[in-house]
Amino acid sequence: MKTFKYIWRNVTRNWIRSSLTILSVGVSLGLMTLLYGFIASQDEWGKEAKKNNRIVVMNVQGFSGQLPIASVDTVRGMQGVDAAVPYSWYGGKYQNKEMPFAQFATDPNEVFNVWPEFTISEEELKAFKENRQGCVVDRRLLAKWGWKVGDRIPLQGTFYPFDLDLQIVGAFDSPQNTDSIWFSWSYLDEGLKQKNFARTGNSGTIFARVGSAEVMPAVIKAIDDRFESSDSPTRSQTEAAFAQMFVDMLGNVRSYIQSIAIAVVFSLSLVTANSMAMSMRERVTEIAVLKAIGFSRLRVLSMILGESMVVTFIGACIGFLIGCMWLQLLNSAIPQYFPFKPAEMIGPWMLTTFVAAAGIGLVSGLIPALKAAQLSVVDGLRRIG
Repeated sequence: MKTFKYIWRNVTRNWIRSSLTILSVGVSLGLMTLLYGFIASQDEWGKEAKKNNRIVVMNVQGFSGQLPIASVDTVRGMQGVDAAVPYSWYGGKYQNKEMPFAQFATDPNEVFNVWPEFTISEEELKAFKENRQGCVVDRRLLAKWGWKVGDRIPLQGTFYPFDLDLQIVGAFDSPQNTDSIWFSWSYLDEGLKQKNFARTGNSGTIFARVGSAEVMPAVIKAIDDRFESSDSPTRSQTEAAFAQMFVDMLGNVRSYIQSIAIAVVFSLSLVTANSMAMSMRERVTEIAVLKAIGFSRLRVLSMILGESMVVTFIGACIGFLIGCMWLQLLNSAIPQYFPFKPAEMIGPWMLTTFVAAAGIGLVSGLIPALKAAQLSVVDGLRRIG
């Protein structure tokens, strides 16, 4: 206990230097927490997707290719498929803000069979099926914009030359914030036909739910084989693989993050080592006195290392809180990219900040601690700290 008091006294002795060192460690490790949290969020998304037995069917050319709406009925009728819907991205402006939330055209009659974990009242679902201009909204998005059932949502087309005039007929609850609205695919397609748009009848992508995970490989192969010789050959994959595809679009994100983490740890080690070296130079005489009154080399070594570890541990705690706050804010601002709150993805990734802090504390404090432990009492007393 006396050793810890001594360590704490030395940490707070020059509080300006210690505070700046702690803040530099905290902000940098906060960034690292955010980056590893992003990877954990994508992993969690993939795990959740595996539970729902959904398949995503796209044109073999990806988002740029077309998938005729008739393909939905074909997929829906295949063995092993329980439900299937078109799922077309609209991407319109709302109040002159470009794509402030996700907007998808789908089939009101089947969409909640494909996403059975999403819930909506029977009355609101009935209204969604009957109102051609009706839309349903994620309840969190409803609260975020202050909307209520009956409000109208005018959307200005960016990719499509047809503006939507939607009316909120209900709200659905989902396990995670989807930040999205669903509206009738037929309403969009009919409007595009009125504008003589060339790419009408395009379902965009098809989301299908199958009975079990065991039949998914066979169903995926059957779908692709069925459309292989058609004008619109398909590339089907599990929803988990579809989610991973967006991460892959960013390149080898994991390698980048690991490289950034190594650079952060190295830079912070130098910063903290410089701070500890300055502290030791100021206390040469004090250390010599401690050794003169009986402090062993091991005890001196442990005290100096302890100071370094305390500084980096406090910085790690601050950094972890900063990182989790950023993740929470991003979850609220752009849930389509950060669909999980930090509390929803508790895992080993959270230890990364503290493991990095332990490494920084050990590396940065080792050389000053060894020098202090090896300091001669006579040489130390000759100098004025």
